[in-house]
Amino acid sequence: MAITIAAIALTISMPTLNGTQLVTSSFAQEETEESGDLTAPEGNATFGGDNAGTYSLGPDKYGLRIQVDMDDSPTNGTVYVAWLVDNSTGDDIGIGQLVDDELAATQQITNSSLYNLIEVTEESPDNVGTSRNQSAVVAGAEI
Repeated sequence: MAITIAAIALTISMPTLNGTQLVTSSFAQEETEESGDLTAPEGNATFGGDNAGTYSLGPDKYGLRIQVDMDDSPTNGTVYVAWLVDNSTGDDIGIGQLVDDELAATQQITNSSLYNLIEVTEESPDNVGTSRNQSAVVAGAEI
């Protein structure tokens, strides 16, 4: 399931006293909240194994709100980094580094429906980059 954030515009024409038309617009936003378990990689997938944590996603007024909570701390000297991933293209966007095994962030994403996975990698702090290290995935989930 992909993340859905859709905006719907409604335009209303209203007559005024002097005969000119006044046009007003209002917006309604479809809000889809999603939460679930993050699981360890299994087989060729980055998810499907033992439970490793939880996630929740949903729109807020600034973009897409993302929360990640891992059950265990990373190995000493490493950090967890969360990512949204399009598994058909491999494109990803970094959400952020977890602090005390948790992350709460808001991303401004123009088309969130492109991403259908959330993944957490475990990396050395000096190796955290702008694209995820696929071999470092420790948890994931379909969204």
